[in-house]
Amino acid sequence: MRLLHDLGYTRVRDFDGGIAEWTEAGLPVERGDLPLVASRPERSARPRPSASEPSRAGVLAWVSRRSIGTLLWTWLSINLVCGVVYWLVSFIPGHGLREPAQPMGHGAAALLESVYFSFVTGLSIGFGDIVPVGAVRVLAVLQGGVCLLVFGAIISKLVSGRQEELTEEIHHIAFEDRLGRVRTNLHLVVSEIQQISESCGDGRRPSAGMQGRIESAAAIFSGELRAVHDLLYRPQTSPDEDVLESILAHLEGGLRDFRQLLACMSDELRRTPSLAANVRVLARLANEICGECVPREHAPHLKVWMDRIQGHARELASARA
Repeated sequence: MRLLHDLGYTRVRDFDGGIAEWTEAGLPVERGDLPLVASRPERSARPRPSASEPSRAGVLAWVSRRSIGTLLWTWLSINLVCGVVYWLVSFIPGHGLREPAQPMGHGAAALLESVYFSFVTGLSIGFGDIVPVGAVRVLAVLQGGVCLLVFGAIISKLVSGRQEELTEEIHHIAFEDRLGRVRTNLHLVVSEIQQISESCGDGRRPSAGMQGRIESAAAIFSGELRAVHDLLYRPQTSPDEDVLESILAHLEGGLRDFRQLLACMSDELRRTPSLAANVRVLARLANEICGECVPREHAPHLKVWMDRIQGHARELASARA
C-alpha cells in the first residue's frame, strides 16, 4: 500500500487477496521494473491554449526582454511614423488632420503639425487644437493604445528596477543578520558544551542532573548546523571566506567537544530519545559537509575545515552505533 501511495494513488485500501487474486480477477496491473501495482487512472487531457494566448505571451516576452532605451526608441519611432502617415493621408480629400477653422495644408509646416499631433496622441493628452478626420481616426485610436502600453512598460521597468535594488539590499541585510546570529549561537553553544565537558577532565561522568543542559545544547547545536548546512548548499548566498572560516572553525570545535562529551557519558544518558535524535541529525548533516561534496568550490583551507567536520560526523555515527 505504501508503494501505491508513493506513486501518487489516493483512496487506497488493503486487498486481502493479494496481487495473485487481483490478477486472476482480470483487474488491470502494470508490469515493468517496479512490482505489479494497480494501473493509475488516466488523467484528463489539459486544455490546449487558445490561439490568442501564444500571441499575448509573445508580446509580453518581447517587452520583458527589451531594455528601457529600446522601449523608449520604440515609443518615439511609433509617434514619428504615425506623424508622417497623418501628413501623407492629408493629401486624400476628406481624410487627414483638421484645425478648428480649416483643413491642414500639405507643406513642411503641416508635417510638423502632424508630428505634433502624433506625440500629443501618443502621450494621451488630447488638447483638441488638431483633430483627425476620416480614416485616420482609427489610426489615432490604435496609436494611443499602443503608445500607452509601451510607455507603461517603460514606467514599469523603471519601478521594478528600483524594487529589485531595494529587495537585493534587504536580502543582503537579512543575510548578514542571519550570519551574525549563526556565529553568535555557535559560539554560545560551543562554550556551553565545553563547560559541560569539563566534568569529564578528571574522569567523572556528567550526572543525571545535567541531562537537561546537554539535551538543550544538542538541540541548539543541531539547529545551527542546519543553518550552516543551508549556507553551504546554497552557493548563491555563500558568505565571505573569512566569515565562513570562522563559522566552520566554531562548528569543528563544537563537534569535537560534543563527541568527547558523549564519550564520557553513560550509555543510559547517551541513549535518551531526545539526545539520540539530535545526535543522528548532527551526524547526518555534518557528514554532508566536505570539501568535495558541497556545490561551490571553496579555498583549500576551507576544505580542510570541512573534511575535519565530516571526520567528526563519522566518529559520531560510529559512537552512536
